[in-house]
Amino acid sequence: TGRNRSRLPGVWFFSRTSRLHIRAGRRGSWNDGCDPRKHLPRHRTTKVTIRVAYGRMDVFYNRRLVCRSRNYRHPTVPKKRVKVYVSDPWYPRASARVGQVVYRPLGRVVRRIRRGAKLMVRRTKPLRRNKYVGAVRAAKSYKVSFNIKPWGTGHGWRNVLHFTTGRNRSRLPGVWFFSRTSRLHIRAGRRGSWNDGCDPRKHLPRHRTTKVTIRVAHGRMDVFYNRRLVCRNRKYRHPTAPKQRVKLYVGGPWHPGAPAHVSQVVYRRLGRAVRRTRGRPGSKKVVGGMVRVRRNRLIGTVRAVKSYQVSFN
Repeated sequence: TGRNRSRLPGVWFFSRTSRLHIRAGRRGSWNDGCDPRKHLPRHRTTKVTIRVAYGRMDVFYNRRLVCRSRNYRHPTVPKKRVKVYVSDPWYPRASARVGQVVYRPLGRVVRRIRRGAKLMVRRTKPLRRNKYVGAVRAAKSYKVSFNIKPWGTGHGWRNVLHFTTGRNRSRLPGVWFFSRTSRLHIRAGRRGSWNDGCDPRKHLPRHRTTKVTIRVAHGRMDVFYNRRLVCRNRKYRHPTAPKQRVKLYVGGPWHPGAPAHVSQVVYRRLGRAVRRTRGRPGSKKVVGGMVRVRRNRLIGTVRAVKSYQVSFN
């Protein structure tokens, strides 16, 4: 707003490093924030995203979460427009170039399942053999997500969940643990193979919750752990899409249950892919191409809000 102590947010380099120091005001502190441990690589472009919403500040490097502060239940919201500097009048400039600076206001948080999605399991459930929890209408393109917390391993295939029409070879998808490990074995039918899929190399950590997302769309299967891509199969141009409803088991009738707990199992049907190029409604692009950072360089103003997202390269 015109003062050094007004940080909504402000970003600096630590002395003699390329590590970011990120500050944003909140009730009780004008200088709180988040300092990612990872240093930015020199001579390479990194997309940095700062999101203040849901009572916390999240910082992402190339869409990967690198820092979080949970103190932002009441962030600072000035009534007047705020100025954007690259860099500000109070400190020397950083040795860097920035571009694609976007300030995006975020609306009120409404925790709900998206349209076309069905919440199959809400609360945490232990896995046991032949546990049926419901049915859903299958789609050619879909996304299945769930939280899983392993507490051990077992001999042989151990089933986590299984979407099926009623047969073991119907896998839409099915998820197992490899024998004596917490590594996932993920299968989903397609034209020419009922048992194709993707097996991430990374093992799930014990006694910790991991969000797993399986997406079959755009001619491929993608698997994410906590929003990070860990496996991809490009053979899903024609995935299996039965006309009848498919049943969900946690775990299936054909294998013992995995030693784990699952929750928040969501099946979401995906429509035709539309690749948008314009910014989202409410977003304001402050800087387009790459510009050199210099002291006291004012480039525009934006209207501040309680929940917002700032991204830049």
